[in-house]
Amino acid sequence: MKKINYIDVNELNPLIFDSIIDVRSPAEFTEDHIPNSVNLPVLSDLERGEVGTLYKSLSPFEARKVGSALIAENVANHIKNGLSNNNESWRPLIYCWRGGQRSKAFATILNEVGWCVSVVEGGYKAYRKMIYESLYEDEIKQKIYLISGNTGTAKTEILKILENEGLNIVDLEGLAKHKGSVFGSLDDVQPTQKSFESTLYKKIKEFDFNEPLILEAESNKIGKISLPSSLWKKMRSSYRIVISAPVKARAKYLEKQYFELIKDKKRFLEKLNSLKQIQGYERIEFWSSLFETKNYADLAQELIIHHYDPRYKQSSEKNGDLKVMTIELKNLEPRDLMGAAEKIIKILKP
Repeated sequence: MKKINYIDVNELNPLIFDSIIDVRSPAEFTEDHIPNSVNLPVLSDLERGEVGTLYKSLSPFEARKVGSALIAENVANHIKNGLSNNNESWRPLIYCWRGGQRSKAFATILNEVGWCVSVVEGGYKAYRKMIYESLYEDEIKQKIYLISGNTGTAKTEILKILENEGLNIVDLEGLAKHKGSVFGSLDDVQPTQKSFESTLYKKIKEFDFNEPLILEAESNKIGKISLPSSLWKKMRSSYRIVISAPVKARAKYLEKQYFELIKDKKRFLEKLNSLKQIQGYERIEFWSSLFETKNYADLAQELIIHHYDPRYKQSSEKNGDLKVMTIELKNLEPRDLMGAAEKIIKILKP
C-alpha cells in the first residue's frame, strides 16, 4: 500500500499534482481556497454545523461518530460521481482547514483504493498564514513601476499590450473585479479579501524576482478590496510612468470602452445619485439626463472635468508621484496605445 505524503505548504508545487481537492464545506471554499482547487466537501455546510453542535452540546466522541458516518457517505459519493474515472496514476493533493480529520479521512480512503495521495500539512490555515506573511509582513522583492494617469487614459489597455510583449503585469483592477471608481463594480461581484490575496500571491509568484512588476497606480482600496500593506508600501515609493491625453480623447475612449457597455442602467443611476452630496442636485440631474438620452460622450467629459480629474489631482499631491516620464498622447486609438507601450518597454528594457 502506498504511503500518504504530507506536503509543507512552503514547498507546495501545484503543478506536480493532477488535482487539488479542498474537502472543506462549500461556505469555507467560497470565502477562499488554494487557486485551481476543486471543492469536494466531506461535510456540507449544514452537516458541519450539526457536528459542531454535537461536539459542544454532547461530547467530542458523539460528534466524531456522527461525523465519520457522514464523511464516509460523502466520500463514497464523490468516488462514484467522478473520481472513479481516474486511472491508477492519478495524483491528488488534499487539504481541509488545518490538515486534520477531514483531509486525513478522505486521503485514507483514496489511498486504500491505490492512488498516490498527498495532504497539505497544516491545511488551509497554514496556506493562509503563508499568504499573510508574504503580503503583509515580508518585503516585496521585485522592483515595481506604476502606470499612472487620469481616468480615461487607457492605462488598462496599455497594460494588456505590455503583457502580450512579455512584461510582468499585475492587473489589480482585474483581480479585484472593479474598475477603481465609484462606478467600478457595476457588472461584477468582487471577490472576498482573502480570495483576492490568494490570486495576487499566485500571480506575483509566477514571475522572475529579477524582473520588475508593472502595475496600474491605484489607491490603497479598489472597491471593497484593500491592497496588502507590503504591496502598498512598495507602490508608494515606486516610480511612475504617467500617461496624458486631452479631455476630448479621454471622453471618447470612455464612451466606447465603458459607458456603451454598461448592462445595469438602474444601478448606474443609483451610483450617480450617490454623488449628490459632492456634486449637488442640479449637476447630478443634468448628468442623469445625459445618461438617459445616451449622450455618453458629454457625460464622460463632464465626469472627467468635475469628478475624476479633481480627485486624481488630490490623490497625486498626497502620494507625491515619483515620475520616470510622462507620455503625452493626442489620441487613444490602438496605434497610439501601441506607441505608448513601445516607449515604456524602452524604459524598462533599454
